[in-house]
Amino acid sequence: MADNGFGRLDRRGFLGAVLVTAVGGRTAPAQDVTERRVDPLRLPLDKPDVWTLHFRYKPIRIVEVDLVDKAGKPTKKNIWYMWFQVYNRSADPQYFLPEFELVTKDLNTSHLDVPEPVVVDQIRKIEDPTGVLNLQTTISISKRPVPPSRPDAIPRMVSGVAVWTDIAERAPRTNKFSIYIAGLSSGLATEQTADGDLLIKRKTLQINFVRPTDDTRPDVRDVRPDDANGPAESWIYRTSSKIKPTTPGEPTPKTEPKGKNGQEK
Repeated sequence: MADNGFGRLDRRGFLGAVLVTAVGGRTAPAQDVTERRVDPLRLPLDKPDVWTLHFRYKPIRIVEVDLVDKAGKPTKKNIWYMWFQVYNRSADPQYFLPEFELVTKDLNTSHLDVPEPVVVDQIRKIEDPTGVLNLQTTISISKRPVPPSRPDAIPRMVSGVAVWTDIAERAPRTNKFSIYIAGLSSGLATEQTADGDLLIKRKTLQINFVRPTDDTRPDVRDVRPDDANGPAESWIYRTSSKIKPTTPGEPTPKTEPKGKNGQEK
């Protein structure tokens, strides 16, 4: 086992390059889905006091849920979701204010997590039928800090689920996409562009996925991490906003969010 400055790397998985985490996991018999673990990794842009949470997840699943349409009639719809857990090996409690963004690489669309209560309640029946995990939405999980876990103790896991409800309408045929997860770290950095713009970057976890089929042949377990060109998971500093330069006498401009396709500018 090797130490990366935050914790040990699991050699049962693999060791990545400088931006890539170590990944391990175990099989969850009830769902027949492999859980993958992503350990924090120190990056060159990290300041000395940066903390980063540990992250575990199951590959995205696609399920049909019961909803009510705009006319008030019962209907069914395919939604996408990701089960995840976080735990904290830093010395202090840390708030996890998550933002899950799904970006299709083949269709150039961007989709933010939408934790609709009626959808999350149905997912709980699949992923947490006994309630033992206290499965949280990406809103409720931010209400309380993630408690610290001692290095020699069993981690104090906090469990949640991210939900996407618009993939079936906007990107039903996507076969290649990434999930960007912000809020797992306090890492922030800035970069000045050639034209004077100031880019604000956040330490973000990127997970790449492939989906061999599409909505014409849906399969609940069809989506899988894309390890074809190396580990699917990587820690990066990703642009979250941009500040335009000002001239003397002008008011300070508002920041501009990243492009709709979710890519670095």
